[in-house]
Amino acid sequence: MTLTSILLRFFLLLTIPVLSIFYAGLIVAVFLSISGGVLRTLGFDQIQMGIWPGIELPVALSIPFALGVSLLLIIGAFYTRRFIRKSLRMLRMNRLD
Repeated sequence: MTLTSILLRFFLLLTIPVLSIFYAGLIVAVFLSISGGVLRTLGFDQIQMGIWPGIELPVALSIPFALGVSLLLIIGAFYTRRFIRKSLRMLRMNRLD
């Protein structure tokens, strides 16, 4: 084993737990985003949605905005999960190309 192979394994072992926690956080954020959009549409004034500071999103657009944000989060979670699987496969196969 060369030094680069050992270092690559080390970094892969460090990234797997970090990415796993990141993946779990993305999944939780998807559910929070959708539930926030639905609750705001139903009339909960405590939930605020803004595009940028000082500009609030209309209540009627809460669910579409929440679904759009959730879609972006799901795409990010998909690629994160894919990278976790690839990292695990590389570690398991003793192959680091």
